[in-house]
Amino acid sequence: MFELDQGIAEQLTEVSLNSSIQVRCGNSNAFMVTASTIVPLLQMFEMGGVYISASRGASEIIQAFETIGIDVSNIHFIDLVSSGILGGTNVQYNNVSFVDSPIMLESILLRTLYWLRTAPNLRNFVFIDSVNSLAIYNEEKMLAEYLHTFINTFRQREVLSVILNIPDQVPPSVLSNLDLYCTDLVDRGQVVIH
Repeated sequence: MFELDQGIAEQLTEVSLNSSIQVRCGNSNAFMVTASTIVPLLQMFEMGGVYISASRGASEIIQAFETIGIDVSNIHFIDLVSSGILGGTNVQYNNVSFVDSPIMLESILLRTLYWLRTAPNLRNFVFIDSVNSLAIYNEEKMLAEYLHTFINTFRQREVLSVILNIPDQVPPSVLSNLDLYCTDLVDRGQVVIH
């Protein structure tokens, strides 16, 4: 049985729509932390949103969510991974679009804005999974600048931005900028298994 972290849901009740949340986790608990963040946004706050998938293909993420009973029909997935894989853009889901590469930061932002303009929900979130994946492909200063623009763009539009990262895999200047730009922090660190 999959158990969600109820503390994350409680922490989310204290944020406003124009907030930006930095969610820190480890490799071993990233999916649990992600699900524990997404479920309250969908169910408690009745939000829809955009999930920017830089770590794994959107189909894989959708299947993982469906396995634990999460309905993702109100989420549009922007997949930055699968277009580089042979046949990767041939998916069975109609709520997935693709950006050719994680270095196309402007395209990611424009695609997100486009989807939000056409979204049926009154309240929306944007979820980046994850900064450490984007850091592999993008120069440190450019990524820090992009995240600043990204957060402020959605803050002005009253769209909640949620930015997942694994701190020990993110360049220090990007991490310090996230500390500066984000209004809230959910820290679930690395889980150590003995």
